[in-house]
Amino acid sequence: MARFYKSARLLALPLMLFSCQVLAQHVSPEAKAKPPVVSKSLSHLDSAQFADKPYVLSNGIKGIVVKIPSHSPVDYGPLLKGELGPPVMLTGQLFLPASGSKRPFPAVVETPGSGGLDSVHLAHAAALTSAGIAVVVIDPFFSRGIKNTVANQNQLSFAASAYDVLASVKFLRARKDIDAERIGATGGSRGGTAVLMAEAAPVSDAILGPGEGLRAVVAGYPWCGVQFHSGRLTAHSSLLVMQGDHDDWVSYLQCQDETHAMQVAGQDVVMELFPGARHSFDREGVPPTTIPDAVTSLTFPTVYMDDQGQYYNMRTGKVDPLLPAQAIAQYSIKGGFLKKGVTIGSEGTQAKEFSDEMVNFFKAKLLH
Repeated sequence: MARFYKSARLLALPLMLFSCQVLAQHVSPEAKAKPPVVSKSLSHLDSAQFADKPYVLSNGIKGIVVKIPSHSPVDYGPLLKGELGPPVMLTGQLFLPASGSKRPFPAVVETPGSGGLDSVHLAHAAALTSAGIAVVVIDPFFSRGIKNTVANQNQLSFAASAYDVLASVKFLRARKDIDAERIGATGGSRGGTAVLMAEAAPVSDAILGPGEGLRAVVAGYPWCGVQFHSGRLTAHSSLLVMQGDHDDWVSYLQCQDETHAMQVAGQDVVMELFPGARHSFDREGVPPTTIPDAVTSLTFPTVYMDDQGQYYNMRTGKVDPLLPAQAIAQYSIKGGFLKKGVTIGSEGTQAKEFSDEMVNFFKAKLLH
């Protein structure tokens, strides 16, 4: 492991310096002229209230407060072995289309990112229910006693976030008013990673069974820093990834790598890159806004796993059953890859374009 750290650190330093020089030379005039504002409060929802009081969407549809049984696995390897971790009862709200819509409904699981519940999730729910698709918006943090994971992602494993999505699928399939064969999922940022990994064949097949996974997934600006090397999606599934080329919280290049591997394998995958868009560009009315405490690492190497959740050693290029996630985390710190401060928000028609693309994708994949 010492050799692994030393070699990687020597490679990382010139790469980081080169990246900084290139970025400095290519800052757009618009970015210089319009510095993002610093905001302590965006459009977050009160998790305690969301867990108890039904919300009404902009289209008049009233939510149903629900509880969803889930678990908190510590990592993908244990999850794939059936080690699910402690149980937790997620809070959420189910929004069903208007009474005139045809039952049973197709449905979508909506899961938030690191910042927690936000009005954007209700906006997505309104757009989808207006199209005849039910939506369950889940809160992965409240029942676990977490406020958010913006400054510390280690409060909740990404494996647990993926499991939450599949636990929500189980919940929806138990309802008579939901079509068990037409269920999708969407999320942004950490939520985008959660739905993307929930659609991965190793995870989906282990939890729901082979070929029983999500029909369609829209992953908004996800973190693709940890990937299954095989790049396999669950059978009969479709994926749309939407990211901005000015995102400074996650690397869209890593997601291009992942989706390209899926496309080469003949899977139904599309990645759309929005020019000038930043992280969270689906938030209508939120201008470019600085989040100073957010931790990011755009130059950290992609971490690969085999289908059993074992990590590849970057130094050797081979699966190393003895390589723990903690060692990779230490490498990111010792290598100097981490920094704080990111920018989120939308400009112009970006948020509307995101919403339209999302709704049209789910209509094409779930309504036919």
